[in-house]
Amino acid sequence: MKMQMRNYAHPSLSVEHTLRGLGASCAFVVLGIASPAAAEAEDAPFHVVLDAPGHVCVEGEATVARGGEPGTAWTLLDWRGRETGISGSFDESGVAELPPLRTGYYRLGSTTLAVVPPRNPASRLLPFDSNEVPNAAPFYGTDSAMSWCARKQFLDCPWNGGDTFRMVADILWLSGIPHVRERLSWRTSNPEPGAFDWAQYLPNANLLRERGILVSDVFHDSPEWVDGRKRRLPSDLGAIFDFCFRAASDFGGAIGDWEFWNEPDVKAASPVWDYAAALKAAYFGFKAARPDMPVAPAGMGEGPGGFFMRTLFANDAAKFADVFNYHVYSPLSHYPELFGGLRSVMEKNGIGERAIWLTEIGGNVEGPAAGTDSKRKRAHTPEQELIVAEFCAKSLIALQMQGVARAYWFSFCPVFEQDGRKEWGVMRRDGTVKPLYAVLATQSRELGAARLEGELDVGDGAKAFVFGQPDGSQTVAFWSVSPVDHTSEVRSATPELAREVRLKTGGGEFRLADLCGHASAVTSDQDGILVLPATRFPAYVSGLRGLVADTPPHPAGRVLPYEPVADEDLTVVLRAELNEEDFSLTLNKTRAELRADSGRLRLFVWNFGDTAKTGNVQVAGGRLAGLPDEPFVIGPFGSGPVVFDCTYMPDDGSFDQDLVLSGLFNGKRGSRLTIPMWMEKRFMETCERIPLDWSNLAAWERNDSAQKYRCSWDQAEQAVRFDFEWTDGNNKWLYPYYRLSPGESLEGGKRLAFEVKSAQDKVENDFSNSLVYVGGTTMSYAAPTADWETRQIELPAGCDAGTRDFRLGANPRGRVVTFWVRNVAVLRGK
Repeated sequence: MKMQMRNYAHPSLSVEHTLRGLGASCAFVVLGIASPAAAEAEDAPFHVVLDAPGHVCVEGEATVARGGEPGTAWTLLDWRGRETGISGSFDESGVAELPPLRTGYYRLGSTTLAVVPPRNPASRLLPFDSNEVPNAAPFYGTDSAMSWCARKQFLDCPWNGGDTFRMVADILWLSGIPHVRERLSWRTSNPEPGAFDWAQYLPNANLLRERGILVSDVFHDSPEWVDGRKRRLPSDLGAIFDFCFRAASDFGGAIGDWEFWNEPDVKAASPVWDYAAALKAAYFGFKAARPDMPVAPAGMGEGPGGFFMRTLFANDAAKFADVFNYHVYSPLSHYPELFGGLRSVMEKNGIGERAIWLTEIGGNVEGPAAGTDSKRKRAHTPEQELIVAEFCAKSLIALQMQGVARAYWFSFCPVFEQDGRKEWGVMRRDGTVKPLYAVLATQSRELGAARLEGELDVGDGAKAFVFGQPDGSQTVAFWSVSPVDHTSEVRSATPELAREVRLKTGGGEFRLADLCGHASAVTSDQDGILVLPATRFPAYVSGLRGLVADTPPHPAGRVLPYEPVADEDLTVVLRAELNEEDFSLTLNKTRAELRADSGRLRLFVWNFGDTAKTGNVQVAGGRLAGLPDEPFVIGPFGSGPVVFDCTYMPDDGSFDQDLVLSGLFNGKRGSRLTIPMWMEKRFMETCERIPLDWSNLAAWERNDSAQKYRCSWDQAEQAVRFDFEWTDGNNKWLYPYYRLSPGESLEGGKRLAFEVKSAQDKVENDFSNSLVYVGGTTMSYAAPTADWETRQIELPAGCDAGTRDFRLGANPRGRVVTFWVRNVAVLRGK
């Protein structure tokens, strides 16, 4: 079967100009076209398929290229376009045998080939039912999404008889990446009560386990039969327990740890307190099957200390997880502030020594995909692939400096978002691997067994980090600083930004590996100084000794289960359902707003223990009518919850307070159910409205990504009018600043109220985000529409006299946008 490969315009131009000057020692090489006619072609028709699955080959092994133009000559070039002395031509059948190549990354026209060192075959023979857990500690991982994407995302697969699952598993094994994150579907694997079909999920776990690859698995959907909530977080805690127990039991040692749900704080489908209750049930289910297996909470993407994270911890979620899980897609320059905030939150909640795992890590530094694949879907250009490779190599080391214990690059299989404009993936849709594959394989090999000792001071414009190896030697990762280090979007992988890094090493010869793993020897000078040629692309020098870091890393935490104290019984779990007529959910479903003087709710009291318990529910932050005065009994798990229909009545005089419920059974405390409440009716009846000088155009300051901008007074609408137009790119956002005048203040304000409307060159007039930034906090509001509508956002507690501005706007999907604002006011409680 012949497969049509990616066709990038001007393949020789991308080598000669885009990649020129990136270092002679690097092994990013090109199999160039020597035919003058082909070289002059506007789009050289040079598409071949290699016998190596995924175009991943082992060093020292020959491989065959098929589908070339008969008689066309090729010359092996390095990534600077220089000849290496290796050349050949395609025979009359369009076939060429490539000689054994050294570790590195190669191109054959528009086709690519990664070469990796040979691995010990015994390392892929780990029995599926072995009690040994492979590679439990190393840092490096990738979100393979194999079971979801390896079948549907790839084009026709010419290898392994079309078995894309085995192809991906083998390519992962050859890379040496020790961890992968896999995806499971509850909806499809448990379509009816008691009926289980693990489909591709269990065989794929077997494939990976046999290759010694540790799997972290996650699911974030549910079957409709549970409670009619197809794909959403289910309300039946017993069903969650049962499924997690069954999955952990059936998959056994094939799974190294389980993660419950994915990004519940991103456009939340359920309230945060519901997620906390579900996490507790899942934790008990996983641990009942495998007590010693780590359980991770869902990875979150909200900023540290945001409403979701704050409320999650207020629901004692930290007691039902063994690690802290987060997702990072930020620029490198944001890492110190971001992780400083996360560490502060963890310390505040008593889990400062717990490991930080990033079950998704990536970035948007390369911008929207600028190329296409053979199905006309958007795809990275070769230069964008290099930008991502540079970012990945730098970010994984920067994350270790921040104390991250494990990171999973998103994603290994191809994934497309933003209507195809954003391409993710170590692999392309044609099944071949990007330079990113060589980056991950190289860093896993060079640093996977090492411990980061810290950063070396090597002067301005360069970075160097020293790692201690198990044999007592050291490896230094180094690079020159480029726009990738300090900006959010980079358009070019050139210039090389060549600099020298000088290390005091003593005499000797050392091994130097470039970004893609090509190794060469370097020797220190007569004074014991090792002079290294740094470029923007990280490289690794090994065999060093005696180096002392100038800046140590933040310590990495541990997998640390919570140990209940003597008077705790965490098996009692509370869950509440709020009546939709009496309450509305706001702040991304992290708060309940009470529309009347009181509100109805239904309380479920679950017992995940194996014995009956007697006690009652304790209430703080208001009153709860409908609970029995006398102690009641909850049966052991399997007997279902005890249910009460209750009425919530807030304390007198308060606008906002937390309703906190906890069980006290057999003399022991259960975990908290915490629901932040806002007394909407009471506040609106009594608040003071303080208008801001919003009609003053001078108070608004431009802050957007548009190419064209105008701020004016719209007499007909009696509003401030903003006009935006984007002529290139897809990074569209508009968040004009409002600067407070000397007489204005947000201090004491509870809410910011405003009216908005919008128009776009799209019938849908839709937005990907609509946000307000104030006091260091980001808050969402319902997106503007074509009609005037009132919006209110909660002002963060940190707003004081020093808060002198806010940003109000949105991320439009159209390219020509008008955004109106009027009647902006601060609401203060009396």
